Amino acid sequence: MIEAQFKYKCRRCGKMNYNPCCAVDLARYILVEIVLHGVGGSSQKGGRVYMHTTHCCKDGGYGIADLQGFRVVDTSKAIKKKVRKKK
Repeated sequence: MIEAQFKYKCRRCGKMNYNPCCAVDLARYILVEIVLHGVGGSSQKGGRVYMHTTHCCKDGGYGIADLQGFRVVDTSKAIKKKVRKKK
């Protein structure tokens, strides 16, 4: 299955986080909503997508993570790799 994962980058530590989201067409729609209104619609995973979010850094501090965009991932390949490793 092909899905979009929104990418956030922490301003404090620079770490990138990927949040599983939804189908690619819905991700495009959500991204446009964020640009126009500041807040995107709900994803298929149940959460809303925001321009900024908080991030817990390794040293225990908190930073602000900015939305960078989204990437397209084929999750069926990742699932197959996990199954092969278990055998």
